[in-house]
Amino acid sequence: MAYLNNAATTAVKPDTVKNAPPASPKETKERIARLLGCKGEIVLTRGGTQALRAAVKGLVKPGDHVISTDMEYGAVLDILKELESEGTQITYIPVNSYGSLRYDMIQEAVTPKTTAIVCTHGSNVTGNIVDMERVGAVARKNRLKLIVDGCQTAGATPINLEDMQVDAFCFTGHKKLMGPYGTGGVCLGQGVNLGEEGLKEIQTPSEDKLGGLCAALDFINEKGIYGISIFPHRLAKRFFESVKSMKNVNVYGDFGTNTRIPTVAISVNGFSPEEVKNFLRKNGIAVKCGDFNAPRLMKAFGREKEGLVRFSFGYFNTRMEVNDAIWVLMDMQGLDDLYLLA
Repeated sequence: MAYLNNAATTAVKPDTVKNAPPASPKETKERIARLLGCKGEIVLTRGGTQALRAAVKGLVKPGDHVISTDMEYGAVLDILKELESEGTQITYIPVNSYGSLRYDMIQEAVTPKTTAIVCTHGSNVTGNIVDMERVGAVARKNRLKLIVDGCQTAGATPINLEDMQVDAFCFTGHKKLMGPYGTGGVCLGQGVNLGEEGLKEIQTPSEDKLGGLCAALDFINEKGIYGISIFPHRLAKRFFESVKSMKNVNVYGDFGTNTRIPTVAISVNGFSPEEVKNFLRKNGIAVKCGDFNAPRLMKAFGREKEGLVRFSFGYFNTRMEVNDAIWVLMDMQGLDDLYLLA
C-alpha cells in the first residue's frame, strides 16, 4: 500500500525511531532548538493540540480581541470558540479563491483591544504556507503577540524562529518531524512565558516517547532540513503537474509559489471524494478525504458538504508511488494519455 497521507501522520519513520533509547527533556529541547532556530524557552507537550491550547490560553486573556484566519485547523478553532464564550472577540481573515490569506485585511482588523494574531503556518488542506514576514510585520507594528500553528510545517520546510520573531510556535512530533505520537511542544520567543493558564494545559511526554522524537530529530538534522524537505516537494510538484492537466480534476491551493508544503487537495467531477478515496485504496493507494477538520476553509471553497481528497507526500515516498497514484486516477476517469504520467 502506497501511503500518501503524511499530513495526518508519517506512517513510515526512520528505522532508529522504533527502538530508540529514552531521552531527557533537555536532550530533546537541544535538538528542537537546533532544527527550528529557537533561542527562547521550549515547553514540551504530548502533542500539537496540547501545545496550541497552552500557547493560546497562556497568551490570550478573556476580553481581548484576537485576529485569526479562515485557514485554521479545528483544534485552533475549538480553542478560539472557548475564548469567545469567555468574552474574547475573534476576527477571522478570509482567503482568496486559491486559499491564500487576504494579507491586505489584517491591518484593517486591528482594534484598540487587539492583543494577538493566531494563525497557521501551513494549511493541512492546500499546502499553502502563510507569509509570516507579512503577518509578523502587522504584529510588530501594533505590538501584538504572534501565535503560530506549525504542526504541518515543522520538518516539512526550513524554519528559523529567530528570524520569524514569533511569540509562540507550536509543533507536533508525529507528522513531518517523523517522531512518535504523544510528542510536541511550544517554542517561545525570548522573554515570553505561558503563565499559569498556559502551564495548566501541559503534560510532559515520557522519556521513552522523547527518545523516539530525538532519534527522528537526529535523522533530520544529520541529513539537513533542505535534504529532508526537497524530495517530498518534488513528488508533490510531479503529482500536481499531472492532475492539473486532467480536465475533470479540480486542484485547490496556490501553486504559483515554491514556498509550500507537499500537499495537494483535489476533487474529481462525477465522483464523490469518498468514491475517489475508495477507488484509490482498492488499487493500493492510501489517501484521506473529507473536510480535514478545516470547516472555515472548506466553506470558503464551497466544499463544506462534499469535502476534498488530499494527497500528502513524505520523505519515504517514491516516484513510483506518485506514478501509481496518477495512473489509478487516470484509470478511474477512463484516461489513457501517457503524457499525464509524471
